[in-house]
Amino acid sequence: MYREFEPARTDAVRCLWTSTKVGAQRVVPDTCVDIIWNGTDLLVAGPDTEAFVTQSTGTGFGVRFQPGVAPGLLGVPAHAIANARVPLAEFWPHDRVQRLLDEVHGGNPGQALLNSVRSAEPDDFAALVTRLVTDHDVRHIAEDLGITERHLHRKCLATFGYGPKTLHRIMRFSDALELVYAGKPFTEVAYACGYADQAHLSRDVKALAGATLTTLVQEADVTL
Repeated sequence: MYREFEPARTDAVRCLWTSTKVGAQRVVPDTCVDIIWNGTDLLVAGPDTEAFVTQSTGTGFGVRFQPGVAPGLLGVPAHAIANARVPLAEFWPHDRVQRLLDEVHGGNPGQALLNSVRSAEPDDFAALVTRLVTDHDVRHIAEDLGITERHLHRKCLATFGYGPKTLHRIMRFSDALELVYAGKPFTEVAYACGYADQAHLSRDVKALAGATLTTLVQEADVTL
């Protein structure tokens, strides 16, 4: 079972999550970065552009940041950790990581993870771009921000791990999956999320998730 919990009083964290799944688990792109406790190690899961298959032990806890928040907290541009799983100790001092390890072993890993990132702050650039990218092309976004398209792309790489076109594609994919998991018909989902048709939705899902929509539904064991 995979479950998500919305934490109170924070604009920087999207959710806390737990997973009791055992064995192979498909993780699909969602524009976010996570700090994960897998029962043994503390890891940073960078922003993905394709599915990541991991072996789960049945003990999984994570804190998932809003898009663009993690680079400021970790002190690293998002593109440097894209499609990667990196030990948290590579970003934080040894004593800080050790304190967190002690706390997650203390009996409430989710709360320990949340407490450890209380200093995280929302990113204004990220929030603005994620709003604009849904309805505007790259040229119009750059004009609205008063920067060049090239500068916009560089800032997006550092903030999200990829450019604005990929950001929009993954955001649309994530929206589509939420509707699919809620039981909406695939054709209705394609229309609601702005795909040309169901075939377009299916191609995009296969490219980003490495599986068909039907397979993702069969694999899903999600509580939001």
